[in-house]
Amino acid sequence: MVSPAVSTAPVFTAAPNERLVTLHMIDASGDLFTQPFPVAVAATAADIQAMSVAYQAATQSSIWATTDQLMRFGDADPDNADTLMRFQGESGINMLMKNPTTLKSFTPRLIAPIPATMQGNSDTPLLSSTQMTNLILAILALETGYSLAQAQYTTRRERKNNTRVK
Repeated sequence: MVSPAVSTAPVFTAAPNERLVTLHMIDASGDLFTQPFPVAVAATAADIQAMSVAYQAATQSSIWATTDQLMRFGDADPDNADTLMRFQGESGINMLMKNPTTLKSFTPRLIAPIPATMQGNSDTPLLSSTQMTNLILAILALETGYSLAQAQYTTRRERKNNTRVK
């Protein structure tokens, strides 16, 4: 019997041990780029803004957004993961969440889905499974006004022939 996968991630109330600030840029042709910068957890907003201003002065791209991530790390041990069907990180269920009012969308991905989230041995997500239902509701609770538009199982090489579930 395979033991269930184990999470070693600290709880979200734990003190962060790393921080990543990312500058989001667009060039004159409309291509989007990101540039992440590891920064001290205690870095001030003024120091981060100064870096952003200096970067903008040195690039032809336009900085249009920034993200600031506080990270908490546990033990990255592959022995804590399962080895059932679709266990590799390249396998996953892509979800499209849409907001019909703002017309914005985002695409979370369930990496290495457990068998209960799939319809048998097919490549079709089972949205009615307890695990998928709970995940979708938890994701939608983070941002109001969104709903699940579709979901599709994919690997890096395979996309077009798999069923999209709405």
